[in-house]
Amino acid sequence: MKKLLLSLVCLLLLAYIGFKGAAWYQVHSLLEQAHDALEKQGVLKWGRIGSSLSGHISVYDLEYQPFLLNQPLRATRVTFSADAVPELMDALGGGPLPGHWTLRAENLHLQLASPLIRDWAGPGNAAINAGLINIPCGTGALGLSTLMSMGVSQVAGDLRIEQDNMLDDTGGLKIDLQAGKLGSVEIRLPGLRLDRTLDEDGNLPGYSGPVDVELRDGGFMRRLAAYCARAVDVGPEDWAEQATRVFSEQLQVTGYQPSDQLRALYKVWLRDGGELKATLAAGEPLLGLPERNRPAGDGAVDPTLGSFDVFYNGARVPDLFVRYLQRPQAQPAVLPQSGRSDNEAATDGPAFRPADPRQAVRWPDRRVRVTLKSGRVVDGRLSKVTDKRLEVTRTVDGGEVAYPLARSAITLFEVWRRTGDVGIEPAPETEAASPLQAAMPTTTDDAGTEPHDSEQHQP
Repeated sequence: MKKLLLSLVCLLLLAYIGFKGAAWYQVHSLLEQAHDALEKQGVLKWGRIGSSLSGHISVYDLEYQPFLLNQPLRATRVTFSADAVPELMDALGGGPLPGHWTLRAENLHLQLASPLIRDWAGPGNAAINAGLINIPCGTGALGLSTLMSMGVSQVAGDLRIEQDNMLDDTGGLKIDLQAGKLGSVEIRLPGLRLDRTLDEDGNLPGYSGPVDVELRDGGFMRRLAAYCARAVDVGPEDWAEQATRVFSEQLQVTGYQPSDQLRALYKVWLRDGGELKATLAAGEPLLGLPERNRPAGDGAVDPTLGSFDVFYNGARVPDLFVRYLQRPQAQPAVLPQSGRSDNEAATDGPAFRPADPRQAVRWPDRRVRVTLKSGRVVDGRLSKVTDKRLEVTRTVDGGEVAYPLARSAITLFEVWRRTGDVGIEPAPETEAASPLQAAMPTTTDDAGTEPHDSEQHQP
C-alpha cells in the first residue's frame, strides 16, 4: 500500500512537472514567433513565464518597443486563462480558442514624452492634425506637452479582454480598460467570436455588427477644461464653445454639418465629462451616425436614421446626426483647340495623371499621389490594395514607412504614368489575387484618415 501511494505521488509529480514544462515551451515558442513577426515594427521582450493548474498562463515583465514611438509599452504581467487545462494547452498548441477565455494585462503603461512619435515616422503629429481631435488648448492644440503640463506623466491601466460563450445575446467579445484618473472605456462586440487569433493571411478576423461602447472620464475632462480655459483667460463654458466651433468647422471640411444636439453633446462632454454610452455600427459610414440630405445618387440615403443610440449620464440623447453638404461640382478645364492642356500638349511623358481609385489594383508598386479629405497629400509607392484602404509606402531616412489610407477619405488618386498607360489587367476572378494583398495588415482611425498621413512630399 505504501509503494502504491508513493507511486501515485511520483506519477502526479511527474504529470505536474510535465505540464509546467509543456506550458513553458508552448508559451516561449509563441513569444518567439511574435518576436519574429514584429521584428520589422519593433522589439518584443519578456521575463519569466508561469503557469497554474487552474488554467492560467502568465508572462511577466512584457515590453514592446515600437520603432515609431520614443517610449516602450510595458506590462507587469499578462495572463491568459481558460476554464480547463486541456483547453488551455490546446489553444497554446495552435488549436482553436476555447469558448470562454480571458486575457488580462496588469499595470499596462506607456510613459509620455514630447514628441512621442518619432519625427521621421509622424512629422508634425500628422495623425492629430488630420483628424477631428484637434482640440484647442491655450495658444495651440491639445497635445502630449499639454497633458504633461497637467501632471499626466504616463498612460497606465489594467486591460481585460474576455470571450464569452455565444449561447445568448450576452456573449461576444468584451474589452475593458481601466486607466485610473484618466477614466475607463468598455467595448462589447456581441456578434464576434474569435476561434483563432489570426486568419490564414495573418489578419485579425473582420467584424461587421453592433459595437457597444461605454466611456467614463473619471473627472479628467473637468480638469482639462479648467486648464485649457485658464490658459486663454476665459471660463470653461466659453472654452468649450470655442472647441465645439472648431470641431464643427473640421467636420464641415469633410463634407458634413453636425446637428445642434451633436454639437451640444460634444460641448457638454468637453466641459463636464461624465458617462457616455453608445451603440455604434462597425463597417458602416460614420460608424452608423445617421446622415441627412444625402442625394440619392451619392451613396445610401439616411442610413439607419433614428437608430443611433447614445446615453449621456443615463439619459438618452435624441437627434444625433450629420447633414450631408453638397460638394461643388468640379468645373472641367478649358483645353486648347488641340484638345489637350498646355502641359500635355508639350509632352506625353510621365506625369501625375488622375485615375479611378476603385481601379487601384491596376497600379502595383507604381508611384502614386493621394489627396485626402483633410487636405493631406501622400506621395509614394502603392504597396497594398484592399477593399477598404490603399497603402502607400515612402522612403524616409533610408527606411520605408507605410501609410494606410482609407478609400472613403480619398478625394483624388493620381498615378505617375504616360497618357496611354492603363496599368495591368487585374485577375478576372477576383482582385484579391493581386500581389498587393500579401503586405502586412494596418489600421485606421475613426475619422476615416490614417495614423501617420504625411504632408505633400516629392521624393
